[in-house]
Amino acid sequence: MNRRLIVVASLTVLATLGLSACVPLIATGMVGGTLVAVDRRTSGIVVEDNASELRISNRISAKYHDDVHVNVHSFNRIVLLTGEVRSEDIRKGVEEIAQASENVRSVVNETAVLPFSSISDRASDSLLANKIRARNIGDGSFPANIVSTVVERHEVFLMGMVTEQEAEQIVKVASTTQGVERVVKVFEYIDPASIHAPSAPAKPAS
Repeated sequence: MNRRLIVVASLTVLATLGLSACVPLIATGMVGGTLVAVDRRTSGIVVEDNASELRISNRISAKYHDDVHVNVHSFNRIVLLTGEVRSEDIRKGVEEIAQASENVRSVVNETAVLPFSSISDRASDSLLANKIRARNIGDGSFPANIVSTVVERHEVFLMGMVTEQEAEQIVKVASTTQGVERVVKVFEYIDPASIHAPSAPAKPAS
């Protein structure tokens, strides 16, 4: 299968949607689960991703305790870190923990040195993530379960193994959802001809 490992790109949608510059925060109510039945990962990779999330989260918590509020998301061995930390040194440290973990190909560190989010902030982002998922289902132009949607501080992070055409539509849905301030693509692009048969992940591009 021909793949190009994660393209990480951000799209600010404040100007398009006329949104406030205020940025609420989130934490745990943000991951969009992908059903194994239609997942483009192998079942083994799904198990590894779930284990990586737990392993990395535990290691970060054990080292930094109350100095972090970090969420770990793994998709096809690509790890996305979101949330807030107390300092830039800690921000670098949590990334190093993720990079050193087993079964991790690449790490995208989107944590920020900011005050920790409140419960209401997290609930707000959780609702926003659900709104995006519902719109994905309603859109009908791509399988909704191929994308994992993460929301932090009204910023949307999209993970998945997608074709370029699917990526374009997925981003369009997210960026036109009221309340979204920024969209970040953490996609792994795949050949449309190969989407029916999941296989082992390609090696990271140099």
